[in-house]
Amino acid sequence: MRERIGKLAKQESFRQLVKYGIVGVVGLIIDMGVFYLLVKKFSVHYPFSSFISNILRGNMSVGMLDILISNIISSTLAIINNFMLNSYFTFKVTDKKLKRFTSFAGIAVIGMIISSLLLTLFIGIMKIDDMVSKVLAILIVAAVQFGINKFFTFRQG
Repeated sequence: MRERIGKLAKQESFRQLVKYGIVGVVGLIIDMGVFYLLVKKFSVHYPFSSFISNILRGNMSVGMLDILISNIISSTLAIINNFMLNSYFTFKVTDKKLKRFTSFAGIAVIGMIISSLLLTLFIGIMKIDDMVSKVLAILIVAAVQFGINKFFTFRQG
């Protein structure tokens, strides 16, 4: 058993997964921290949430829109952080920064959309707590993003 664990630990992909997880935890702290401050601590209400709610004919509450906008802000800050840390720490690939960031950000935006849909489902429909919903959404999206980023964004060569 020790031999198998030793072999696994020596594999580059496994080490990258562990590092990706560490970077993810840092990003999670940033994402959750900013989300908590905006939603729970300061109850930030964005002036354009009412406008968007009116466009949607009241099908989405101003409060839910405020949560989704806060999610976009907190996620964006975590995305920038995670790209930098994954470039230098996890994958050690620092060339073609703009191309790689564009790929990383595109994948992250897809993740953000999925995260927002999950938040709408968890909070708006299932009535799960805001912070618990945020954690669940992050875990689901992070699992998918690791594979995509490993094989596309940070592919060497």
